[in-house]
Amino acid sequence: MQIDRRTALASLGAAAALGLRAARAQTYPARPVRIIVPATPGGPYDLIPRFVADYIGRTHGWTIAVEDRPGASGIVGILAAKQAAPDGYTLAVTNSATHGSEPAFNQRLPYDPYADLSPIVLLAQGALVLLVSKKLSVNSLADLLALVRARPGALKFSSAGYVTQQHLAVAMMLQRAGLTQDACIHVPYRGLVEAVRALLAGEVDFMIVSTGSVRGYLSSGELRALAITAPARSAHLPNVPTFAELGFSGYQIIAWCGLAAPAGTPPPIVERWNAAANEALKSDEVRARIDKLDYDVRGGSAAEFAAFFRHDIETYKQLAAATGLKEE
Repeated sequence: MQIDRRTALASLGAAAALGLRAARAQTYPARPVRIIVPATPGGPYDLIPRFVADYIGRTHGWTIAVEDRPGASGIVGILAAKQAAPDGYTLAVTNSATHGSEPAFNQRLPYDPYADLSPIVLLAQGALVLLVSKKLSVNSLADLLALVRARPGALKFSSAGYVTQQHLAVAMMLQRAGLTQDACIHVPYRGLVEAVRALLAGEVDFMIVSTGSVRGYLSSGELRALAITAPARSAHLPNVPTFAELGFSGYQIIAWCGLAAPAGTPPPIVERWNAAANEALKSDEVRARIDKLDYDVRGGSAAEFAAFFRHDIETYKQLAAATGLKEE
């Protein structure tokens, strides 16, 4: 078979380009790498990537800067990452808002969760827990739902804001229980701390929130746990049943965070970050630090991470369709 000159030159060009990209990947990183966190400092979505970056930096000699860019439920940070050069020197932390609930409930989302960032790895995930104030005389999920049915529109629940994960977890509970969204009064606060404080003070009757933020109150008996939102029981609250165990088949709301890169980042660099992150997640040091946040270490391939958040988005889309909720 004869190969014409144009085809031969094109093949040589493609091979040269591949060789150049491979060479760059071998010398990567030649300068500091920036990881954009689309969340406020001090929370799990900020701390978990820092644990991983710190380990990689010390182990491999890479210089990694973690930059918090909160705002608009993570949109500000994700846009900054989307607009960065796809050269491996800017990464982003994606989470259960940016690549879970926001794509389902925000009709004006200024990024494509599937096309604008390349997934690298799922770092960790954590369960949420249904809590009631000690002032409320209920001891089980069945008790709480019976009280909601007996006093429609009377009970209040708190969250860190409208269509936040705390709000949506309650929305899913009501929907799966055959109750309307106005069966309880949603009281959104300006942040998670204020929402928990309202429950402690008895200003609201219940809420669903990540386990790590309330562990002390559970230990002291100030708050009572009725159910967790993960598909399996949590090692951090082994005596608390899942919603699925209590008859809510398929109920799942999970807090999670992972790493991604701007679309078009060379695959060898994505693969290097996947390998380095998985190495960090297997270390006893990083696992212990993540465990203290009540999160479970994950890891795995980029393809597995992509499938994971696609499923999360679809779960929220089904909830949006069933409840009619959307961002205002």
